[in-house]
Amino acid sequence: MLLGRLLESPSKCIPNAYSEDPYYFFLFGNDFLYHKRVSTPANLIQATAYFLDQYQQKNKQQISSRSILSSATSDSGNSSSTFQLKLSVDAAQNVTTNKTGFNMALYNSNGDLLLTVSTPWEGIQPALLMEAHALYYALSLCQKYSIKPYYIVSDCKRLVDYICNDATHNILLNRFAKNIKSLLSSLPNATFRHITRWDNEDAHRLAKYALGLDQEACWKDQNFLCNLHPVR
Repeated sequence: MLLGRLLESPSKCIPNAYSEDPYYFFLFGNDFLYHKRVSTPANLIQATAYFLDQYQQKNKQQISSRSILSSATSDSGNSSSTFQLKLSVDAAQNVTTNKTGFNMALYNSNGDLLLTVSTPWEGIQPALLMEAHALYYALSLCQKYSIKPYYIVSDCKRLVDYICNDATHNILLNRFAKNIKSLLSSLPNATFRHITRWDNEDAHRLAKYALGLDQEACWKDQNFLCNLHPVR
């Protein structure tokens, strides 16, 4: 009906630019609807068809965008409800006292701290082995207490690359790497990745705190449902 009404009022031709740029079709569409400016029948039919096609595509894009947004909102809600845990680990050492401190920090999907375990260990070792030892110890505790983190992070990029690339060239590191890979295999949905020292500040600070301890120290949020008793 719209096309029929437009054909009833022919006027001057549309500039060629209208056939090149969709923006001009938009302006031309406004001329159709509000100013009754029209073109020759051939150009008018072509322009109107293009205008309607663009209109339909725009509607489809908006519907698609709303669907994606709805899906993302839904996924976000599911993430919160499924309680995706993040495990952060780090280590520190004091050469003078010949002591190493390990820490694991566990967060929920909102970034709230749920659990920390700071552990002193007698002796020191190269930095890479120290970081690997801390990761192995943290994953061992998660298995022991049936904690299943979704994200596992470390600020030691060399360690992350070594594990993720399935490297085997470092004989000393392999004794930890083999066990770490075995523990990670029990968490098939988990992701292991590198983060900056700044983003790992909690674990780093508590690893240094462990250097002053004589025995393991734990803190747990009262709402975190983990009784810290080993699975038999």
